Amino acid sequence: MYLKEMALELAEVPGTPLVSGAHTSAAELRATLRFRIDYVALAPAGLAFISTAQALQCPAEGSNGLKADVTEVVLTSTGLFNGRGAGQSLNSFVRCYTANSPAEFPLSQLADSLNTRRGQESRINLPIVLRISPKPTDNARQQFHVRVRVAGGQEIAQTTPDIIWN
Repeated sequence: MYLKEMALELAEVPGTPLVSGAHTSAAELRATLRFRIDYVALAPAGLAFISTAQALQCPAEGSNGLKADVTEVVLTSTGLFNGRGAGQSLNSFVRCYTANSPAEFPLSQLADSLNTRRGQESRINLPIVLRISPKPTDNARQQFHVRVRVAGGQEIAQTTPDIIWN
């Protein structure tokens, strides 16, 4: 499988997205990533050969993992964020968790988590929540940008609506 694109939603609480121009005073925000994947090759519906001498079957779709590993996941802002300039990594301000595991981990470990073969397809198909905190003290206007780089040069990116976080 390979990553085709992603959707990014910014919210105070997952499932209630903030729209462009929204004001929020929440102590932290959550950005939800959802990946859209495609399969390089699809497994056949049944056995490759009917004969009992040829008891072969292709592995389930996606069981061989990503075609190319994720090399980096970076969150940035278009404005100043707690001393970090526009376009600089905000990864140190972000913790992640997935729907199937509420244990949080740093955003810097998300690429490795996505590349882990065991249970990879279920992780990639589930929403990944990025918990961004603390709220910025030096600039209320924020627009976040998430970039995912894949080995071989592919890059997918998405930007949140512009919000006022005061």
